[in-house]
Amino acid sequence: MTRSHGFFGPSERALEFGRQYAEVLACWSELFAAASKLTASNVKLGEMTADVSEEFDRWVRETANAPWNWMNPETLARFMGQGASPAAKDE
Repeated sequence: MTRSHGFFGPSERALEFGRQYAEVLACWSELFAAASKLTASNVKLGEMTADVSEEFDRWVRETANAPWNWMNPETLARFMGQGASPAAKDE
């Protein structure tokens, strides 16, 4: 059995229990702080994703109507295919 620190003092085992309990509480505190940061980061990422997707959609719509859109590979291939003579198509 462990000895106490006097008649009313706690035992060494009780003091060790208190230290261990404090360490457990500190670890839980760190865990909750990290979880809170993670949650805040995920919320910010979600907000940014919504903003960026709207920006990307707008860019795609604007690019589809841009004057240089006729230069895309599919359009050029169609143009070159339509303008080629029958002899050139066979080669």
